[in-house]
Amino acid sequence: MPTPPPPPSGIPGLPGGPPFGELLRTYREMQGLTIEQLAEVSQIAPSALRAMESGAGAAPPANAAEALADAFRLGKHDRQLFLLSATLQSPALRGWMGALSGAPQPPAKPAKSALPAAILAFLIADVRGYTHFTQDYGDEAAARLATRFADICRAGAEHWNGRLIELRGDEALVVFASVRQAVRAALDLQVRFAEASAAQPDLPLPVGIGVDVGEAIPVEEGYRGAALNRAARLCSQAGAGEVLVSAGLIYVAPGVEGAAFLERGRLQFKGFDAPIDVLAVVPAEVATVEAPALEMPVAEQE
Repeated sequence: MPTPPPPPSGIPGLPGGPPFGELLRTYREMQGLTIEQLAEVSQIAPSALRAMESGAGAAPPANAAEALADAFRLGKHDRQLFLLSATLQSPALRGWMGALSGAPQPPAKPAKSALPAAILAFLIADVRGYTHFTQDYGDEAAARLATRFADICRAGAEHWNGRLIELRGDEALVVFASVRQAVRAALDLQVRFAEASAAQPDLPLPVGIGVDVGEAIPVEEGYRGAALNRAARLCSQAGAGEVLVSAGLIYVAPGVEGAAFLERGRLQFKGFDAPIDVLAVVPAEVATVEAPALEMPVAEQE
């Protein structure tokens, strides 16, 4: 692709050079993309992209900058310049570099209160029958099963840009900034669990998954919020090989490529005042086929 004109005073993002937002807008316009089209390709909210371009938003995190560079299909040189500009967009780093260069610095603005809450998607996966498996086959076999489960969850989370934030033996919690990525990750994980079970039947992974979205507040290394509680309730109702979501999720992400949503009725969950409409997520190509649940091996009778 053609390269935009070099900045008049060195690298974008450094004092005297154009800010990251201008570089972002330049690449977007050169590609002929609207904000909405770039949002769809990069999986970054349109509001966040507008804030970046206007300079009102904070410096983009590394994964967001990588996603934008991928969306623009940048060559090696342009990609390095783009990612470096995103890194240097940090207000603290810009101020430090400006001080070193002797450039006059604007007066410090009063610190604004943090906004810790965020709209996030939560995925909870749980191995069905783990307690019975432990009783039937012993702690060592259960430890191998838990390790296999953790490895698959971690790989699936990383592949779909999620973050595995909690593991408790037979249960995993993954958080996503994108609802669509969370749904795709859930379907992908079920495929991985099925393949692992077929490859090693003595360590089966019949897993139920619940996914929901909503506002959550970070607490130490985890989160708190109704969305996380709903995901846990949905997971508890999901059968082996099944992915359940609340109907509210499809209002946030009405179309997820490769996925179909099937009605599963209205359920009353503990801790919630009103019943919740529940949907099952299945691969689009098998939307009318119910896959059989994986079973734990039956312990041999003495």
